[in-house]
Amino acid sequence: MAAKKSVKQVPGAKPPKCVKDIACLEPKPLQEKSSLKDAGEKMRLLHADRLPVASGTRLVGAVEGKYPERKAAGFGHDPATTLVRGIMSKKIYYCFVDQSLDEARKIIADHRIQYLPVVDKEMRVIGIVTKADLALAERRSKK
Repeated sequence: MAAKKSVKQVPGAKPPKCVKDIACLEPKPLQEKSSLKDAGEKMRLLHADRLPVASGTRLVGAVEGKYPERKAAGFGHDPATTLVRGIMSKKIYYCFVDQSLDEARKIIADHRIQYLPVVDKEMRVIGIVTKADLALAERRSKK
């Protein structure tokens, strides 16, 4: 997995105030044309029960469960050829680039998720904010 952009602490700098200040490029959302086998592997690698799904750069859904390929296989589908878009939920949680860190924290807590896609007004995925990113930003702002 690629290195993650970290929240940099610059002496005298103001602490981050909105999600665009701490959004990371990794992990990237799943693509709707990805196989369920690939989706399951990525979800387990990231220890995530839910990941966003994009069509190109636009957010279109989410996949839930650590073993989406097993669910598909249980219905007789081949996980290597069945696409994510066939099982993704259209119910998605996200925040906009200009939302506050407190708003993002509330969305993550309310829906018990680890990764929150950050989108612009056209629903293009700009980055991802994690529960850990928000906790780190909060600790740094208290220093």
